[in-house]
Amino acid sequence: MTGDRLVTAAAPSGFWERSRVGWHAAWYGVLGITAVAVLALARAPLADRLVGVVALAAAAGLYAALGARLLAETGEVVATRRALVRYGAYTGGVGVCLAVLSLALGPGVALAPLFVLFPQAWAMVERRGPAVAVVVAVPAGLAVVQVARSGWAPSSVTDAVVTAFLQSAAAIVLGLWITGLVHESESRAALLAELTAARAELATAEHARGVLAERERMAGEIHDTLAQGFLSIVALAQAAQDGRTRERLDLIEATARANLAEARAIVAAHTPPDLAQSASDHRLLGALERLAARTTAQDGLVVELDLPAALPPLGPEAEVVLLRAAQEGLANARRHGGATRVVVALAVDVEGVEMALVDDGAGLGPEGAAALAGPRAGYGLAAMAARAAQVGGSAVLSERSDGAAGGAGCVLRVRVPA
Repeated sequence: MTGDRLVTAAAPSGFWERSRVGWHAAWYGVLGITAVAVLALARAPLADRLVGVVALAAAAGLYAALGARLLAETGEVVATRRALVRYGAYTGGVGVCLAVLSLALGPGVALAPLFVLFPQAWAMVERRGPAVAVVVAVPAGLAVVQVARSGWAPSSVTDAVVTAFLQSAAAIVLGLWITGLVHESESRAALLAELTAARAELATAEHARGVLAERERMAGEIHDTLAQGFLSIVALAQAAQDGRTRERLDLIEATARANLAEARAIVAAHTPPDLAQSASDHRLLGALERLAARTTAQDGLVVELDLPAALPPLGPEAEVVLLRAAQEGLANARRHGGATRVVVALAVDVEGVEMALVDDGAGLGPEGAAALAGPRAGYGLAAMAARAAQVGGSAVLSERSDGAAGGAGCVLRVRVPA
């Protein structure tokens, strides 16, 4: 801090900034009207009237030189001691001008400028102490002038003291109240601006999170549908060289058409085609039956179904979770586990529906089980677990405990609430 600076608390100044033109008009206007009134006082000597006009002109000059600048500086974070000196010079100088006016023509003539000077005293400084000093000192000075004109009789002194006290008290109460309201309003405006900015940042973050979530959803959908379909097409194209070209081409066409339907459903965010083809109360059961038949025809994997006659009402999201899990589980059983047979079973209990895919493949083995728990876990399994968690369910892959050595196989259990 330098020697000529006094750090003060910053207060919002938007109100004073917007009111600056009004301050100029009010001060010059009241001084002009008072000057006209002074010149119109026919009962007063011309010399006294001229003295009054000169005093009013001096007050106008002080405002132009100091007052307007003080109003422009209001609200700065750092108030210099020089600014406080200018404030004292302006208010003290105007007080002297009004005292001269009162001494020449009477204290009543100075009342109109006081109505503007007191609000100025509050508007030109951020701290309340200097403003209180001004609204106490100026009426006190005018009271002394009043007593000097009328004599030092007890009644005159009493009238002057009472008048000065009432003027100062009213100015202090109104000044504290109005400036408090202004500061509170500006504080609320600043808080509203902060809340608006925070809401904008939150909306941006939510948008980014939504974009990321949609990307993850699309990646999961493509992985569970299109990618698996393309792998089947590749495998069928390679197998077409075994002499069963026509049959393989038919399967390739069917798989490509199914992939096209899945792609259209993903783009349009529609229900998966397998679910859309079934009646509303048996959508999942019908979809699993079609998936099993298609998998057996395309991949040669024997899929056995153990399905109940009916399922409790499930939401569309839960049905999609189970269908996508079945697609991923069947693809993993054949490609990664080398399974030849998979049993897909649905079980209903009081908590919801559980789907189990049990295969006869090679199983996980020590390395596979460790990979599942680490960062190298496959994308498909991670996406499956995330999708299940979104509907309040779970997905767990483990080794079978009832298989023979070397061919234990795996069990995929996916649960969704009903």
